[in-house]
Amino acid sequence: MNLIDIVKHLESKYPRTLAYEWDNVGLQVGSLNRKACVILVTLDVTKDVVKEAIALKADLIISHHPLIFKPVTSLATESPRGWMIDKLIKNDIALYAMHTNYDLADGGMNDRLAKLLGIRNPKLLDEAEGIGRYGAIEPQSMSSYILKVKNALGIGTARFIGAIDKNVVIVGVSGGSGSNHVGVAKRQGCDLYVTGDVTYHTALDCVQMGLSVLDVGHYAEKIFKSAVAEELSNAFPEMKVAISAVDTDPYVTL
Repeated sequence: MNLIDIVKHLESKYPRTLAYEWDNVGLQVGSLNRKACVILVTLDVTKDVVKEAIALKADLIISHHPLIFKPVTSLATESPRGWMIDKLIKNDIALYAMHTNYDLADGGMNDRLAKLLGIRNPKLLDEAEGIGRYGAIEPQSMSSYILKVKNALGIGTARFIGAIDKNVVIVGVSGGSGSNHVGVAKRQGCDLYVTGDVTYHTALDCVQMGLSVLDVGHYAEKIFKSAVAEELSNAFPEMKVAISAVDTDPYVTL
């Protein structure tokens, strides 16, 4: 099996053309014109993930967040990014990123999150940008639903904005950083918007507009690892597909 066959399968479902213009998806390091036996799926590429890939003798890393996002002006190995790229090249490990194209695609990040959060018949949250999903859930209290979300995502803590004593019927979700879509969530009639990286001033705006928000950071995106690994294992049973055991979340709750 060649790496190019794996990428063709992924791009048939999550085309690079879906990615936002500012995004950098696709092959980032290495060549696809060679055989592959071991794939490592991760949310982020860090030094520990690269070390893990080397230990596994991986041929390909599939990452959600691109390692190379902005133009690279130096590959000095004293820098973390330079060190990682150097190690990947020396160990003949290719790196492929699926970011906003995976988020926006049918059956991608946001569809999977909607299903996980119990949203029935989800619709596009922002039709203009194709991002997010929203729809009805089984009516329940805000507190009980938040507990279900935390359990579904496997998290112990989350930041909540709004009125905890309300009931929830309409839920919106957008994986990753969803601050830019709080206004759309409000216009779509969401009682609760589940996303990440909500800024302080955006949180104030949400309170003023009466929109409750559950900020789960990038925990929602962690389903990328298991989802992509399962998909590739089913499509290519002869391949060894490993889920990264490295927790790349830089935040620690004290």
